[in-house]
Amino acid sequence: MSIKRRIFIGAAPALAATLGPWRAAGAQEIYPNKPIKFIAPFPPGGPLDAMARLIAPRMQESMGQPVVIENIGGAGGSIGIARLSKMPGDGYSIGLGHTATFGMAPHLFKNVGYDAVADFTPIGRICDYVNLLVVRADSPFRTTADLLAAARAKPGTINYGSAGNGSSNHLSGVLFSMLAKANMVHIPYRGSAAAMTDLLAGTLQFMFDAPNTSLPLLRSGKLHVLGATGRTRHRLLPDVPTIGETVPGYEVIGWAGVVAPRGVPAPIQRRLSAELEKALLAPEVGERLLGLGMDVNYSRPEELARLVRRDLALWGQVINVAGVRIE
Repeated sequence: MSIKRRIFIGAAPALAATLGPWRAAGAQEIYPNKPIKFIAPFPPGGPLDAMARLIAPRMQESMGQPVVIENIGGAGGSIGIARLSKMPGDGYSIGLGHTATFGMAPHLFKNVGYDAVADFTPIGRICDYVNLLVVRADSPFRTTADLLAAARAKPGTINYGSAGNGSSNHLSGVLFSMLAKANMVHIPYRGSAAAMTDLLAGTLQFMFDAPNTSLPLLRSGKLHVLGATGRTRHRLLPDVPTIGETVPGYEVIGWAGVVAPRGVPAPIQRRLSAELEKALLAPEVGERLLGLGMDVNYSRPEELARLVRRDLALWGQVINVAGVRIE
């Protein structure tokens, strides 16, 4: 049993005490007394959409009201998050945010449509995730050092793909190039799947990719992994170094969490956060998220707010130095 799981179980008795009906001060209304809208700012079918669909039914069962998923995709999730920011802060609208929508998009778009800090009420973090630096199985690059040596020897000849300009795997590459002082060429695609197709075809030399899509290709012998972007080695790949072991200071750890529009009353914020924590205690939720390459790591609203501010500062610097912009 992991330390995190022990912490969750130890918190369960205190958690249960917070989950009864909440009566608004000076009013007869019990929260919740109508359906709750859950904005998934991505098209159906992706890993983050799957995450929302794992959590919503558990919250619905516990809260006694429907928790209805609404997919609002586009612009890497920022369209749905912008829509959420304009909804009432009454606890009946929540949504799934992550590093790209809260740490990156505000710097990438001229007018993203929301203030990542002022326009939202944090509810809680769900999980952390990292990317893997992968090459084709028959690539001459067997380590991160091999790749960087080739890039430095012939600047501009090593290319990598991503899900598109400003995507998390694009910016993972931007930070990699900056810290390693190596000139590598970014080629944007419409989605990671298209980039992976070209990597496997030999058109690209490498890419950063999510574990849930790379691991099956690694197991089938089609890919080779050079490194992971996390602070520590990936739990499923203990023999694979972190990129930071070769490029000091390199670290890209994404997060996903639940947010609501600004103005949600503190008792409702606490109730939603407790319900989220309770949903994450379900063994099948943790197992499914692990299968998607994500590590369950619940944290309370104040910690999520800290993460948003941290990522805004980090990615603002990277994006400004690299001159990345999306019109």
